Amino acid sequence: MIAVRATRPGDLPGLDALFRAAFGHGFAADEWEWKYRCLPGEGRSVVAVDGAGAVVAHAGALGLAARRGGHGRRIWQLADFAGVGRGGGLAPPLVRAGRALLADLPGAADLPWIFGFPSARHFRLGERAFGYRPLAEVRPLAGPLPAAADRHPGLAVAAERLEPGDDLGERAWAACAVDGVARTTAFLNWRYHDRPGRYYRYYRLAAAGAEGLAVFAFVGREAWAAELWLPPAGGWYDALAVAAADLRAAGLGSWRFWPPPPRSGIAATLARLGLAPEAETLFIGCRGAPGGPDPVTAAAGFYYAMGDYDAV
Repeated sequence: MIAVRATRPGDLPGLDALFRAAFGHGFAADEWEWKYRCLPGEGRSVVAVDGAGAVVAHAGALGLAARRGGHGRRIWQLADFAGVGRGGGLAPPLVRAGRALLADLPGAADLPWIFGFPSARHFRLGERAFGYRPLAEVRPLAGPLPAAADRHPGLAVAAERLEPGDDLGERAWAACAVDGVARTTAFLNWRYHDRPGRYYRYYRLAAAGAEGLAVFAFVGREAWAAELWLPPAGGWYDALAVAAADLRAAGLGSWRFWPPPPRSGIAATLARLGLAPEAETLFIGCRGAPGGPDPVTAAAGFYYAMGDYDAV
């Protein structure tokens, strides 16, 4: 007997055990509360439980504010699909949990596709069971942190959060004029400052009279650019070099970025800083509403930042 329903607080120890069995790491109660109950949007979390009450599958989605073609709409991101495998394959409870989650998503008022970052294994299941489509691949840019810079230290000011009322991130994101998940102050502080068990550092960057924002995740001795919003004012090399010096002083040795938005003019600056595409690719998948427009066509031009990738 398998029952599929919304996740309850009493399910969280079982959810943690499920993730340990499926992925080798847990899903702590405070992280689940942060992700599905505290986000500036709508979180949906569904479990499949067996007759003994054990959690045997989970499927989740985050409904977030986004901008598309100059208009604000909600978009859904898939997250935390997990199931205990039997006989080398994923168990049917995950299919049931996923179908329950996706039954009414995306809604009529939402952007007409859902996106996520499935592994190849999960994508194959999603292709068969949920109508997944391949959307895009991302080749991260990586390289050693450049040597310490001592010029114009005011071009990069570090902080651990954006204070309430500080709309720098939102302004910098809006000035980049991309379609994507909205980078509001509420989103940025929820995604980085409020996340339990992780450390991130914000940088307020300045160049040619413009302000930009970068947020780096500390991953071992690497700095991952979860957010990089630099309006096309030019001259961001010095500011990023000063930020690199601060990251090096914190004990980090290298950094990683996702390719910046097209037409941003930042790609050449990152190359000057010694960053080059890696052989590794990250896969983005999508799903549209049954009977709706083709999701790949609908998603054309939508930019996915590293901070949208659930593992960062």
